[in-house]
Amino acid sequence: MRKKLRLYVWQGVLADYTDGVMFALAYSVDEARKLCLESAGNYGFADDELKAEPDVYEKPFGLALHGGG
Repeated sequence: MRKKLRLYVWQGVLADYTDGVMFALAYSVDEARKLCLESAGNYGFADDELKAEPDVYEKPFGLALHGGG
């Protein structure tokens, strides 16, 4: 059986003045965490935030997030 891609979303993360979001299109939550960490660069606390369980989407999905200010 072929693996399915899923969208893994962590909201309310990477907060500075406002919350951020991390997301990855991946085959597993572990792969999604790895991809997010690679993208996060010098956000040293990203690995702690990725320990939380993400929202997982398998069907069409949309999300809009307002910035601060």
